[in-house]
Amino acid sequence: MKKTLIALAVLTVFVSSLSYGVASWCVHRSVSRGMADLNDTPWLRRELNLTDAQSAAIDKLNQEFRAKVNHCCDTHCDARFALGAELAKPQLDLTRANACVDRMAAAQVDSERATLDHILRVRALLTPDQQQRYAALVSQQICAAGPLGMHHPTQ
Repeated sequence: MKKTLIALAVLTVFVSSLSYGVASWCVHRSVSRGMADLNDTPWLRRELNLTDAQSAAIDKLNQEFRAKVNHCCDTHCDARFALGAELAKPQLDLTRANACVDRMAAAQVDSERATLDHILRVRALLTPDQQQRYAALVSQQICAAGPLGMHHPTQ
């Protein structure tokens, strides 16, 4: 009886470890495959075979884009912290809380518009063949990384 319990415990540990290993491998494999950084100029240069002039222009656009997105993130975080402080109060001021949510939503809209503008500006610098490849990469990234897991990969 004792040997059976020990064998069962060892088998349980083995199966659990194997299951964890397979799940971990699957997660890391899918993340590394679908998360190319389209704002990494050297990677994009290799992927699209960019010229020196294209690379320099895209690098400048990437720097401008990062500054815009960082500003949006700062605005969003400030509003989120203000909302958190408001929610921590014993008496919630619903008007202030809604104003925080509105600022967060506006920052998200600004970020999405800056992203669209950036994609179109980069695309304008590319040859037709590069544009096709870039469009496929953008589409893959947009469809693979929904916020908060709210994506529908079957669509």
